[in-house]
Amino acid sequence: RDLASSRLKVSFHSFGEATSLPVRIQKAAFQVFPAAAIAQNLVQLDLTVVNDFVQGDIVAKLKMPLPAGATICRFEFLREGQWYPATPVQAKTAREVVYKEKEKGRKVAAASQVQGNVFEIEVFPLKYKCPSKCRLWYCHRDPSLPFDFDNDTEVEIQNQPEEGTQLAIDAPGACVGDCFGQRHFACYVPFVPAQEMHTPRRVAVLWDTSGSQEGDHSLRFSRLRSLAAQCPGMKFDLWTFGISFKREQEAVGVEDAITELAAATYDGGTDLSLLPSIVDAIGDVDAIMLFSDGMDSLDRQPLLLDPSPPIHCVADRSEVNTASLSAVCLATGGHLLKEDYLPMVRPQTVLARIETDQDDEAFFDPQDSFKCSPDHRLRLQWPIAEDGIWLCGTLGGVKKLTVEVAAGGQAREYDFDFSTAPILPTGAAPLLGYLFARQQYNAVERDGAAMGVDLSRIRAELATQYGFCGPESSLLMLYDACQFIENQIDCPGDHPAHADWKALRSKSRAPDLTGDLGQPKTKQQMECVTTLAQRLDAYMKQPIAKQSPRRGHRNGGSAPSGGGGRRRLSVG
Repeated sequence: RDLASSRLKVSFHSFGEATSLPVRIQKAAFQVFPAAAIAQNLVQLDLTVVNDFVQGDIVAKLKMPLPAGATICRFEFLREGQWYPATPVQAKTAREVVYKEKEKGRKVAAASQVQGNVFEIEVFPLKYKCPSKCRLWYCHRDPSLPFDFDNDTEVEIQNQPEEGTQLAIDAPGACVGDCFGQRHFACYVPFVPAQEMHTPRRVAVLWDTSGSQEGDHSLRFSRLRSLAAQCPGMKFDLWTFGISFKREQEAVGVEDAITELAAATYDGGTDLSLLPSIVDAIGDVDAIMLFSDGMDSLDRQPLLLDPSPPIHCVADRSEVNTASLSAVCLATGGHLLKEDYLPMVRPQTVLARIETDQDDEAFFDPQDSFKCSPDHRLRLQWPIAEDGIWLCGTLGGVKKLTVEVAAGGQAREYDFDFSTAPILPTGAAPLLGYLFARQQYNAVERDGAAMGVDLSRIRAELATQYGFCGPESSLLMLYDACQFIENQIDCPGDHPAHADWKALRSKSRAPDLTGDLGQPKTKQQMECVTTLAQRLDAYMKQPIAKQSPRRGHRNGGSAPSGGGGRRRLSVG
């Protein structure tokens, strides 16, 4: 793979009268805390940004695509020599608080998930020629620097393995560590491919033609050819979709399919809620291949309740919503294809059994300190993706754990002994807590997809409890005790303002929210609303001046200038 072409562009923008003004990333420090035994890394990224273009205070937003499957799990900001941690809140609450704090002219920041693996950090104020420093953490399998910064950005890398070095992902391993007040563990179970093949004779290709999908698809075409070479006689039905769908070809060979797909045009957005209707229209096929980044224009999620052929989702873009695509795979028995497409012709590899050395009393005790995700007590079979699966939790009194993996007709056992497992150092230990939280979140996502039930409320509770960004949660940065009090948000224990907030909360009554967003308006606000209503009423009663239509406007001529038949309203 061409490393340069896979780099993720990090960009800062300010928003105001102009939609994009240059805000420079002065320095980026990239530090890796590896957990080699479980093929995972905790990555810390420090960014120093400066507004050296606009005189005055501005609002700035950092757009940051993380590696697929990664999420921001902690966010901090440096102020007057101290690091201030962000507070996990529901995404809607974060948007409201950021708006109110900016209106009051107070410092505020927030990290949120825009969609898929694209995150955004909003900062206010970013002062003229005054560098600001923020820090974030994320977890991922790949320790290499994935970001593409501007040429004048100073990049510092610490603890990163040499370029081209990858953690082994074909060997099982386990480790333990102390974080969040408990001893945590994680086990890595590698993917085991099934040996037998179930060759599909007819495959429907569902090709996303939204604007974000335009680009070079030569690698996809090469992998389609390799798939067809392993499955002689395979025929393809071609469907394209964006905000509508259409059958393009029926029962064609791979070369005809590639010729048709290479000629596709791209525009508009993606409506994933069309997926059930498309599946109904496709008819009798052995499998469906969905080529999409999974990013719906309005963040809609497909709900597949009726029986369906297995839908295999191709997740090979740098910006991709793996959670959405994984849910489609789970609901239909398909594979998530991150590289080649041959796994789709093999039976799914599943985690079939988890056993521990707990006694019966501890096993049935819901308050037992040993917790595991996936849950060892449910005896459910969880699909294992090509990059393996992680079992995470709190250790309690358990010392040994055994896992059984089933791949088609073969089964394989892995034994883990936590008494001899390596202990992660302080810098890397929080990785185990973040992995545990993320695995619980993923388990809820899988449950919702399998049952066809919306479990977003439970996902929101998990995300805010463990403090990571997701569709339902954001990391909100408040600095002063009064900000926490007025917005009715608890201040984190490690926040520099925690003592002041605690003292202020014990003395203060419930804050008067009159005049805030969504609350009753003040007398002055009501007077402004009344004045504006009177002006709007007078404006709407004005007659519209008639004007002769200008010829040529519909055929590309210049648009009519202001005035004439257009109304103008001065808000003052």
